[in-house]
Amino acid sequence: MRWVIITVICVGILVSFIPVYSIVLEMRAESLIHKATILSENLGKPTTLSTVQAVYDGKLTQIPGCTPTGCGYEIVESNQVLAALHWAPYSEIRSEVWFRDGIMSTLILDFTSSANPYHSIVSHVFIQEGNGLEFDLAPWEESSPADTNGIVDIRQESLKVHEQTVLGFDLTCLTNHRGCMSVAELLPTVWEQRKDGKIRCRLENHEGFIERLW
Repeated sequence: MRWVIITVICVGILVSFIPVYSIVLEMRAESLIHKATILSENLGKPTTLSTVQAVYDGKLTQIPGCTPTGCGYEIVESNQVLAALHWAPYSEIRSEVWFRDGIMSTLILDFTSSANPYHSIVSHVFIQEGNGLEFDLAPWEESSPADTNGIVDIRQESLKVHEQTVLGFDLTCLTNHRGCMSVAELLPTVWEQRKDGKIRCRLENHEGFIERLW
């Protein structure tokens, strides 16, 4: 009887823990995205690592493979705890900051899900220095494989206009019991899944190139 009571208590604690943890995790992931948009103002400018570390509370770690002229740093928010509890498939959002000759050159946001039964699906967003409202994306076709990865390559000026579209990640993919199995679920503002399971780009484009959105 005692073990039954202990089991019931443990289940009760777990049931209470998961919703609270999920809310906190989604908030942390949202913070990573917001910080990337803040830092995009520094793209193409001389920027010190200490300045960037201050934005991320000193939590950036160096990515292997740095050279004298270029180096990257990253921070990851994952649902490792939920995955360990078998509540949700493992997923993560990774933010990278890259420098070239002391200039902040690129910001990268990668949203990865392992829910797909074939291989992990990744939605990549590259934020580059430069002007203009155009940006590129792939897949851009009306019909792409269900397990395809997604790439959006956008300039900092364009990000100011199209932020809600290109950074419209569905962060419930981190906490959803089922997880997310396609880029259409990871970034539903850019892609959608057709009735036949194929992936379709939502945005009107010219072979992956977009001049502007209305």
